[in-house]
Amino acid sequence: MRIDNLRRLIAQGEGTTLEFKRSTGELREGTETLCGMLNAAGRGQVLFGVSEAGEILGVPIAEKTLREVANASRRIEPAAEVTPSWISIRPGRGVLAVKGVAREPGPFTFEGRGYVRVGNTTQRMSRAEFDRRVVRRLERNVPWDRWIAPEWRVRDLQRDEIHRTIEEAVEAKRLTGALGEKPETVLRRLELVTDRGVTRAAAILFGKEDGPGYPMGEVRLARFRGTTKDEFRDNRQFKGHAFILLQHAERFLDEHVPVSSRFIEGRLRRVDTPVYPPLAIREALVNALVHRDYSVDGGAVSVALFDDRLEIWSTGTLPEGLTPEKLKGDHESVPRNRLIADVFYRRGLIERWGRGTNKILAEAEKAGCPEPDFEEIAGAFVVRFRPSARAQEPMAPVELYARAEKILEILRRSGPLAAPSIHQELGEPITLRALQADLKRLRETGRIISSGRGRATRYRLA
Repeated sequence: MRIDNLRRLIAQGEGTTLEFKRSTGELREGTETLCGMLNAAGRGQVLFGVSEAGEILGVPIAEKTLREVANASRRIEPAAEVTPSWISIRPGRGVLAVKGVAREPGPFTFEGRGYVRVGNTTQRMSRAEFDRRVVRRLERNVPWDRWIAPEWRVRDLQRDEIHRTIEEAVEAKRLTGALGEKPETVLRRLELVTDRGVTRAAAILFGKEDGPGYPMGEVRLARFRGTTKDEFRDNRQFKGHAFILLQHAERFLDEHVPVSSRFIEGRLRRVDTPVYPPLAIREALVNALVHRDYSVDGGAVSVALFDDRLEIWSTGTLPEGLTPEKLKGDHESVPRNRLIADVFYRRGLIERWGRGTNKILAEAEKAGCPEPDFEEIAGAFVVRFRPSARAQEPMAPVELYARAEKILEILRRSGPLAAPSIHQELGEPITLRALQADLKRLRETGRIISSGRGRATRYRLA
């Protein structure tokens, strides 16, 4: 490297792939930094003989220094390509440039410790992050869902769900010759069971909730009051196989997502419009279950419903090469869990070619909703929906919908009741007059009907 090239390099300033050190007395710290650069970007360069401010100081040129660099670089594992070179600034003095390039995927360690470069700083890598990178490296050869779940047996899988999968896959014409075959035979055809045992994919797809010591999938469902997470209206958590988790999530949203109702001139019946497009929500839920990073301990699919938005969270970031922006255009399908994705595909719940996010966008546009947001936040992927202005205009206050479900449940359980009896069953601190207003709105939207007059009025489900 020539001195003018060195100056241009220094002018870029320290960052993810460049670090300055005043002297080779900081060789250890410089090698830690190089290790962090390999983990962050797969390459990097440390300049010895340059101050933090970018002033060229130089260090004594000596063969001994190159040997020390070579010894230090050998303590980086796995082995990386580390190349030291001198840039002479005057006789006997120069800047030592040490370049590092990864030969294979990390994570890399120096003297058994992991480091990562964040901006222009080098930090110790957390154990959780190190383990996650190790899993990612192993998955390049054997994906997580193909690993064998050692303690699981076919008897630990939900037989009814396996039969349901076979029937729906055959009906969708995505599985042939399966009717009449034993479930284990079909599972082998789908590579969910091998001679070595039951795969993790099979446990996630069909595992019984009380399976033998394996962390099953989980879905967390919350309805919050207002627009923050300060106060719950409803909070539930479920564990089980992927298909039952999908059912729990859809039932929860059926209970809590408001439906706006309006009468249109020329029609006798009212028109009900869900605040959020059901097909888009279902697609987002399925994608979250299929593409979740199941290797993250304590992870889950989470559904958070607020007064002004709906968020569906899935543990794990996007696969390498994909960004939230790319998901809004044509993009390659890169399933993290190929066996899990294949079974969802065969049941007709997803398409193969990465059309899920495009379908979400199309359904939201059709419903008149703002374009959903796709984001990566704190190691998770989030899809955020906002209601359409059309659905919000006639929508009853949010408070009604929390009570409405309780009122409907009381009438479903007890049959026709007068308002005072409903008020007593409800057990909420509202006046009888406020309850009667709720009953009037439910009657106007066709959810309930009334008979009788005055104090003799009785209400029942429509």
